[in-house]
Order: sequence, then structure tokens, then C-alpha cells
Amino acid sequence: MTTPGMLTKEDEAIRQVLASLEQQIEHMVTAGRTVERIKEEIAGGYISGASSEFQRKVEDWMTRYQQVIGAFERFVQSTQGANAILTQAEDDARAHAADGIYNGLQGA
Repeated sequence: MTTPGMLTKEDEAIRQVLASLEQQIEHMVTAGRTVERIKEEIAGGYISGASSEFQRKVEDWMTRYQQVIGAFERFVQSTQGANAILTQAEDDARAHAADGIYNGLQGA
């Protein structure tokens, strides 16, 4: 049971979310590499105005896709940072509670 207004942290849920996000980033990087490979194959085999325009659009897409991957990576880092802060706060709260119990037992 939690007190209303109290923040609770579910370590396993956070680990699962982080693992899912990291796996998603891996899939995104793989997809980006596949698109890059296809673009290079097209560049090597097709020389035309249409091919050049297509390659330019693919490069633009890749640039924007890298920005999305970067945003996902920053989100993961922020979530890891927030988790570390919450974990430290929990540890500090336990230490202070233990100090209070110890001091109470000592009659301080």
C-alpha cells in the first residue's frame, strides 16, 4: 500500500522499458544501414536525373532518420538518468529512515 502522493518506482518495469527502447534503436540502426546500402547500390548502377533525385531524397530521409535515432538515444539516456536519481533518492531515504530508527533505539 502506498501513501497518496508518494512516488513509487518499479525497477523491473523500468528495466523492461529501457531494454525495449535499446532494442528498438538497434532495429532502427539496422534499417538505416539497409537503406544506405540500397542507396549505394542504386548510385553504382543507375546514372540519371531520376536516380540522382531519388538518391537526394534518400539522403534527406537518412539525415532525418538519424535525428530520430538520436532523439531515441537521448530519451534512453534521460530515462537511465532519471532511474539513477530515483534509485539514489530511495537509498538516501532508506538510510535516513534507518538512522532515525537507530537513533530512536539509542534514546537520542
